[in-house]
Amino acid sequence: MKLLKPDLCADNLSCIDIAFWCAQGIRCILIDLDNTVAPWRKTDMTDEARQLIAQCRDAAIMVVLFTNAPEVRAREAAWKAGIGYYASARKPFPFHYRKAIAELGVNATETMTVGDQIFTDVLGGNLMGCVTVLTSPLSATEYRGTKLLRFLEKYIAGRELVFRDETEA
Repeated sequence: MKLLKPDLCADNLSCIDIAFWCAQGIRCILIDLDNTVAPWRKTDMTDEARQLIAQCRDAAIMVVLFTNAPEVRAREAAWKAGIGYYASARKPFPFHYRKAIAELGVNATETMTVGDQIFTDVLGGNLMGCVTVLTSPLSATEYRGTKLLRFLEKYIAGRELVFRDETEA
């Protein structure tokens, strides 16, 4: 069960204290696309995602989009944000994590994974030994399979899942 527990639960990206994590030795953030930095199937990142990226640049922390989304959408989102990307990452399986971490020249312990799903983002990051951050999803609109997993996530995370679009209404 420990593999399914994030190191930090954050209601939103602005709750991540970049200065603190930089002091802890984090040099790279692998961040999810869908429902983490942009609504599902979209490529325009939220203001808070752009702010997080700017804070990371100031702290010399690399931010890389790390997503199961297809190449075309990942490339467009990353280009708009001025960051690198890994598409079709097949999270939570470790292969693409290993590849990304090696290519970026960091260790897993210097890497943070940020995403809205326990069974992909948190599990994959924990399997690699990264710091893991679970954020509240931006929207209740998502892939059907993810909706089923959300039921299990509620019990694992020990909290009722609140979608950001429902709290902003």
